[in-house]
Amino acid sequence: MKTKLLYLLILVFFSKGLLSQPVLLKLTYNPHIAKEYSNLNLKNYKNNDTIMLPFFDDFSKNNTYPDTSLWLDRNVYINNNFGYKPPTIGVATFDIINMAGEVYPYASSEPFIADYLTSKPINLSYLTTPNNITMSTQLLFYYETAKNIYHPADSLYYKAGNTFYNCMYFPTTYNTSMSIYFGHNRIDVSDSLYYFDNNTMQYVYIQRLFYTYFSVADSIYLSFYYQAKGNGGNFPDATDSLVLEFKTPETNWKHIWSVKGSNDITFKRAMIPIKDTIFLKKGFQFRFYNYASLGSLSNPSFASNVDFWNIDYVYLNIHRHINDTIFPDVALTDYIRSFIKEPYTSIPWKHYMQIDTLQIDTIRLKYYNYSSDIVNVRRILKIKNLTTQQLIKIDSLGNENINPHSFYEFKRKTSPNYFPDNNYDESIFKITTYLSAPALQSFSYMEWNDTLNSYQVFKNFYAIDDGSAEYGIGLAGSGSQNGQMAMLFRTLIPDTLRGVYMYFNRTLNNASQKYFYLTIWSAKNGKPHNIIYKKEGFKPQYHGINEFHYYSLDTAIFVKDSIFIGWTQTTQDLLNLGFDLNYDYSNKTFYKLSTTWQQLPYKGTLMIRPVFSQEPIIGIENNTYEENIITVFPNPCNEYIFINSNETTYYQIFDLTGKILMSGNENKINISSLSKGLYFILVKTQNISSIHKIIKN
Repeated sequence: MKTKLLYLLILVFFSKGLLSQPVLLKLTYNPHIAKEYSNLNLKNYKNNDTIMLPFFDDFSKNNTYPDTSLWLDRNVYINNNFGYKPPTIGVATFDIINMAGEVYPYASSEPFIADYLTSKPINLSYLTTPNNITMSTQLLFYYETAKNIYHPADSLYYKAGNTFYNCMYFPTTYNTSMSIYFGHNRIDVSDSLYYFDNNTMQYVYIQRLFYTYFSVADSIYLSFYYQAKGNGGNFPDATDSLVLEFKTPETNWKHIWSVKGSNDITFKRAMIPIKDTIFLKKGFQFRFYNYASLGSLSNPSFASNVDFWNIDYVYLNIHRHINDTIFPDVALTDYIRSFIKEPYTSIPWKHYMQIDTLQIDTIRLKYYNYSSDIVNVRRILKIKNLTTQQLIKIDSLGNENINPHSFYEFKRKTSPNYFPDNNYDESIFKITTYLSAPALQSFSYMEWNDTLNSYQVFKNFYAIDDGSAEYGIGLAGSGSQNGQMAMLFRTLIPDTLRGVYMYFNRTLNNASQKYFYLTIWSAKNGKPHNIIYKKEGFKPQYHGINEFHYYSLDTAIFVKDSIFIGWTQTTQDLLNLGFDLNYDYSNKTFYKLSTTWQQLPYKGTLMIRPVFSQEPIIGIENNTYEENIITVFPNPCNEYIFINSNETTYYQIFDLTGKILMSGNENKINISSLSKGLYFILVKTQNISSIHKIIKN
């Protein structure tokens, strides 16, 4: 039985268990898929309409599931994070997680079939091309077979908008994509049209489509790129594999190609010729699937997603050859992590508006010219504030001739003020960068990888991660019961810390859902120093904004500069916090198992986001009535406050974090137990609700 854990340090097992240390884990749950699955309409997902060549997908359409115009099943995960240096943006990831985002219930330690990716039926019998003939509608005839009569244009009609027009008396230019109707009943006769040839003195049939039947001489190839592991999971073992099969309506699935698991992380190309005439049928299909095997389940909080394969750039077409690497395509190959300066991916909007130097100073785009010609590529940038629905700018980033079969990294200084100030508490910006290559516009099926959509989020938190957990991390083993892990944050504007977002990976049977102390330290010499906040009663949760869970502090903490945020364990079980591999912040992350803080040995970023606000974050609405209907006095106050109301009242007193400190229904309230400071009081009657600020001297 094998162990499916990736240890960047060598783990040593003793009879008493695992020595305490930080552990890096794969995922056992995919919240992005689970969220999409909850909104999935499966009724529309079994359309078996036959599609025509060419077949192409490089998984760059920003979907979670495969494109329904090309694929039948929903098992693989379409994403931008798990591929390592993919041919183009986006990959399809095969693992052991199903379409609902959970580990397959039949997963075992022996190899089993996990994900499928099955094409829609494809016409490999013939290719159709439209007849490009044009003529006046006055020259059309309809041949009625039953009566052996050619009806002239004055009995034929075409439709423009919602109106029918006579082909003779209101002529227009006919082409074979038009529908032509006969008689008062408007019968569609588009496939029975003729014109009269004055040279041969014969009626000539107008064939709308020309059919070219395929043979093995047409050199049909299916190509794709595949990768073991990538930027997530673990390497598939030699007993695991990625498999390709073919079928037609007359045959069962037939094994065509497979590759065993390995520790080679590079993308490789497979070029599969279709030489057997049994596959040259209308309704031909191909499918990929992976064999995977789960590791030991003796430690449930370690059980995780395994045996990753990525595929990209799937292409099926005629007139190809075994060494065909030429495609009419210029494709983006990498994403932009953030449009604000490192290490941040997000900053509180009110902080950003006070500092005008946080926008990145250089924009970088990476793309590749797959064609055999020099291609002139134009670059365009578009920014829109989704919160205000305001178009901020559309900029040309110039154009450049790109050599054939070459990578190109474009760099340009950014123009100022991509994200202008406003009066909102938050702003989310959509940044679209796309390529335009006029010479390749006729190959529209390859156009999706020309466009890159990024989202710059400004709310009330700092983020260093990109929101995607490729792994999980935690402390485990004998002696880790009081272990601590901490990550450095520096607020750019002095502000009040109100809470913390944390993203925990779901584990098998929620085995990691153990209580921990949310802990905050002061910083000294770049490491955690004194504990300034520590509270028990928290445990991993698997829901919340952007899949993060918000943990509210019961004491507001004013932060001038730097703090460390993390946790103190109460058990030896792994908590399995999300770990982002796309940015390395390990030199600002530390763990302690005895008396000494040590730097995290794994490259990546803990998925922790501190929330700041000068105003309290409380779960009550603002006043819906005038405050002077109910008054609270005196203010400032010392020992007592009074509620002036003729009705029976109910009140709640909150501190700045939103914690309820007092409640009752009396009009004279003794507040002598409260410390000096600012508080909020919510007063309700049968008809009125209002909130008041009070200051205790």
